[in-house]
Amino acid sequence: MPVHVINQTPFPHFAFKKLGYRGEHWFTVVVRVTCDIDPVTGQCSFSDEQQPVIMADRYRNNPENSSLLTETDLIFRKPRGEFYITGTAYTTDNIPQPQWSAGFTFGQLQKQLTLSGPRFWSYHQGWKADAPAAVTALPLIYENAYGGHDISGAYPANPVGTGWFSADNADKSARYPLPRITLPGSESVPPVFGMPWPVAGFGLYSRWWSPRLQYAGTYDNDWLENTRPYYPADFKPDFFMGAPADQQQEGYFAGNETLTIRGMFPEVAEVSFRLPEIGFFAVQDIPGEPLAPDDCVLDTVHLSLDERKLCLTWRYSLTDILPGIPLQIHAYKLS
Repeated sequence: MPVHVINQTPFPHFAFKKLGYRGEHWFTVVVRVTCDIDPVTGQCSFSDEQQPVIMADRYRNNPENSSLLTETDLIFRKPRGEFYITGTAYTTDNIPQPQWSAGFTFGQLQKQLTLSGPRFWSYHQGWKADAPAAVTALPLIYENAYGGHDISGAYPANPVGTGWFSADNADKSARYPLPRITLPGSESVPPVFGMPWPVAGFGLYSRWWSPRLQYAGTYDNDWLENTRPYYPADFKPDFFMGAPADQQQEGYFAGNETLTIRGMFPEVAEVSFRLPEIGFFAVQDIPGEPLAPDDCVLDTVHLSLDERKLCLTWRYSLTDILPGIPLQIHAYKLS
């Protein structure tokens, strides 16, 4: 018998069942909250029009050769909280800059990257990197980070990026682009042409990129014969985390953190937003038993620079839901 969910809040939800790590059945309810943000005032307020729960992944273009922008909310459980950013970062006051620093502080998390205008390797008695051209904006996509692909293969950590190539086969009459999203400081420019760079970004990794694929487990003959269709024994739930490791925090978000953004909005060099100070709980009214509400966990926070939205996803997951008894979702103000 299915579980009927009664949503006592004005925010959209979606309930679903999924098979877990060892064949257990998970019942999950996702609640999604959309907020408008104003970088001039630092205001963060509930949007009049709430965005629905994300049902499918969304890419810039084809999944195999473009950045993952947003990922489905239909994941039965995430092991911790994650934060990611999409959209275009701008220089302060739209003043052209060859490079600038962009980053954030949020809860336990802090990160800073260097954004650059176009720049190239050219051969003049050796390979040299020229100075970046001045720009006012840069899309925060992995096409602008280190990586790439060619007829011989792809860079496993970021197959859609730029700057990955073989120095042995380089054409000395050509110019080769450098990544435009890099780590800050001296480590952002490798000393030798053709050396690999760290992949830097604020967005999500696709599931088949190596930062996530390493957690997918082993799918061999033993798995085919003895475990399929369940996850392999060495599968790790980190696979469900799409953000870079330095954008994941231990535990979940509280919902009242301050998010500080630097170097991304043209109006201000730095701005801080306060999350909406709301929480959610789920409860089943079981006859003859006292009410035992369980908190939903805030495991995903997404900042959309272009939309000027902050999207927050709460999740309630359990394996021992009682069928036939409605599950109520309530919101409450954080103290």
